Amino acid sequence: MDGSMCSVDHAKDLLVITCASGKQATALLPNLAKQWQRLRLVCHSPASEERLKKGYPQAEVICTDLGLPKEPERILKDATAIYHVEPPFAHRQAVMGFNMIDAAKKVAKDGTFKHFVYASVLNPQLRKMIHHDQRLQVEEYLMESELNYTILQPTHFMFLFPVAPMLAQEHPIYMANWNPYIQFSFLALCDLGEVGAKVLNEREKHYAAQYPLCSDGPLNYHQICDMVSQEIGKQIELRQKTFEESVQGFLMRLYGSLDVDAETIDAVERILLYYNRHGLIASSNVCEWLLGRKPTTWLDWMRAEIKQIKQRQHQ
Repeated sequence: MDGSMCSVDHAKDLLVITCASGKQATALLPNLAKQWQRLRLVCHSPASEERLKKGYPQAEVICTDLGLPKEPERILKDATAIYHVEPPFAHRQAVMGFNMIDAAKKVAKDGTFKHFVYASVLNPQLRKMIHHDQRLQVEEYLMESELNYTILQPTHFMFLFPVAPMLAQEHPIYMANWNPYIQFSFLALCDLGEVGAKVLNEREKHYAAQYPLCSDGPLNYHQICDMVSQEIGKQIELRQKTFEESVQGFLMRLYGSLDVDAETIDAVERILLYYNRHGLIASSNVCEWLLGRKPTTWLDWMRAEIKQIKQRQHQ
């Protein structure tokens, strides 16, 4: 379809965003909120609901559990498009995606639904990682759904590196979750936010597209610690956690508890084992093409992060 014939009506079209208080949506929403007059933001907790209502008073906010089979139909009622993010390592994650796609197909039959943007993961065919395998299943289901879709495949995020603690500690220590000499490609959330908004705003131009997204790399965490050390004027000591420590730390960061189901533990263990041996590598070419500029480098992101931290400290 000719991408110049864009059908987006920012005044009338209803855009749904799931996990709307998460990192991806937090980067996406500032690029959309001034244009899209009808937003439906979906979150999981009352605290997120309150925060979204305060930040985006013009939007409809729904607090719900995406794992409930009937909720996608309510979420997508009268919707035109969805930016679908699933909770990380969620129980039965693939089923969440299937249910949302099925609900979109029902709305599409009524003639209102036009675009399903799925936030997947880089290289979902790397099936040794359970959450990659589940995303791959959702991608396949979406491709066969006869919906107009776009699949975004972000790589490892830059924000996962704890710049603030490195600044705060007199003798900073970075505890790596995996082999610090294994290389990764990285994506800046600001780049993902711009790409997501572009895809939603241009709609038809991006139908049936799959976009692997990376801003910079490959880099390993030894190189990253060296870069941060030079920037903050303190040498960061690099250590590697044991596998058990990494699993427990991952679970505590995601859920605040070690009391989670076996499927979630399996998924976390698989990703840590895979990252420790293989890393995750991508090209930045697609991201550069979509942005129309050079993507954010790790050094640029780090400097911006340090600047923001210091500004907050002086407020």
